[in-house]
Amino acid sequence: MIEAGFNLVSQFLSELFASLVSLLKVAIRGRHATHLPDRQLLVCSVLGNGPSLKESLSEQFDFIRQTEIVCVNNFAHADIFTHLRPQDYVISDPNYFVFTEQTTDRDDIRRTLYVFLEQVNWPMILYVPHFAKGSYLLGKIEQGNPLIKVVYFNYTVVRGFKWLVYWLYAKGLGMPQAQTVIIAALALMINRKFETIYLFGADTSWHEEIRLNDKNQLLIKQIHFYDKPKDVSHQPVYSDAHRQRTFSMASQFLSFHKVFRGYEVLRDYADHRGVRIVNASAKSYIDAFERESISQSVNQ
Repeated sequence: MIEAGFNLVSQFLSELFASLVSLLKVAIRGRHATHLPDRQLLVCSVLGNGPSLKESLSEQFDFIRQTEIVCVNNFAHADIFTHLRPQDYVISDPNYFVFTEQTTDRDDIRRTLYVFLEQVNWPMILYVPHFAKGSYLLGKIEQGNPLIKVVYFNYTVVRGFKWLVYWLYAKGLGMPQAQTVIIAALALMINRKFETIYLFGADTSWHEEIRLNDKNQLLIKQIHFYDKPKDVSHQPVYSDAHRQRTFSMASQFLSFHKVFRGYEVLRDYADHRGVRIVNASAKSYIDAFERESISQSVNQ
């Protein structure tokens, strides 16, 4: 009984402290509140870039086309991008926003920019964190393609009392920790109040591709559905800008923990907002969301 009482007091004080820190962060960044557009349909599909998306696009293409489509990061590299013509696109990778015309080692970002400027000929909303404002990439997009509307979201990570955290989420003043772009995309779509959000291509299977070389360097092979197998190999995952040291195994698995914990936070928030999230990925390690077989039609 005494131990349980100490645990309750400790939890309360921890949540109180986290709430106060979150309110301080919001007070500093509150002028950057997120203002989201209305949903276009009742149902949306969030497409991750995991290898299993290839199977989902083959078998569920017609279903996905009937929903509002949300793509992320480098999805534009796929040939199917211009056939899907997604209404929404979320980029949260900070490397996109330090990219300049002089950058020589990010051909992937250059390719995404080219597709946005030269091939997107339909209305599309691009969601990026507020700190991206004024970046070279956003300047080129806003000047070069009037069909792409940029929406800035407030990526202020907030924690604390659940009632407070949910209120800050709903007001666009805070978000869960988005360890992956999928978490950011789901948080945004929950706040757009879709009735159902289907998640595809969220394999979350990076642990299957971890290797350790004879120098104790951590290597990961990051495979996307649009990659050609011969072009993908195990690469060091560096923890510093000078590429001298890779992440430790402990820190890498802590990062994985943050990903899966983020999905649990989103599940509870979606329940609070009356939004249903279905993990329809052909392969996935995410256990936070319900799974079900997908029919080929959807009420709109």
